[in-house]
Amino acid sequence: MAKRVEVSPFDRAYEGILEYIDAHGLSEGDRLPSERELCVTLDVSRTTLRSALAELSAHHIVDCKPGAGSFVCPPLPTIHLDDLSGFSEIVHKIGKTPVSHVVWKGVIACPDDIAPRLALAAGDPVFQLRRVRCVEDEAVCLETSFVSVRACPGIEAIDFSKESLTATLEIRYGMPTVHTSLTVSVGRASKDEAALLSIPARDLIFFERGMRTDDDLSPVEYYESLYVPERFGIVCNTVFKQPALASAGSEGGAAHGQGL
Repeated sequence: MAKRVEVSPFDRAYEGILEYIDAHGLSEGDRLPSERELCVTLDVSRTTLRSALAELSAHHIVDCKPGAGSFVCPPLPTIHLDDLSGFSEIVHKIGKTPVSHVVWKGVIACPDDIAPRLALAAGDPVFQLRRVRCVEDEAVCLETSFVSVRACPGIEAIDFSKESLTATLEIRYGMPTVHTSLTVSVGRASKDEAALLSIPARDLIFFERGMRTDDDLSPVEYYESLYVPERFGIVCNTVFKQPALASAGSEGGAAHGQGL
């Protein structure tokens, strides 16, 4: 007989608020019931409820306004690390308009640390594209991409404030992205990066470094992206098998979502 899993009061409050939002069809700007009502509905203490609301606020799901109540936040564009969707597609999914501002583009000598990633020799010509990616009028990401010039002749002449780099590589140059390998870490924005993203210098940022390859694992694009956490989410879904219990035998697996 499987062991019963007890749900903590915090999880009951956190998940209960999410279920309430979904069940009642609440959307951007809608107000949640009062804390007293939620405590009764979810059977938790006010301290536990406030902890859950604070966590939901940190994930840009609920906006808690002292004296006014708690309100549903506008949807936050979010990258799921097991999904190959590009920036524009992610923004379109939440009903917003993606905008790109080209900071710099041109052909440069490939830096020593990037050349092996693109199967090039150091100094070989690469196209470098640096863009501020926006959700409508709000800057959320600073992205720098590197692409082989030999594989993409004439790419430097394309206006990437209007054109998608991913679509251009696939349609014009026959280089579709089939696989992406990446790492995500947390850093602090430099003065120049902060100015481009309209945030204070030294603010925390997500730093994503990735390699896009085709079906044969041949390099398509190497990129580095800086995200403002309050404006763009990153989520990783991890699946693991629960260890066997001595008294009950093995248990089933469990899936957990982890926000970065």
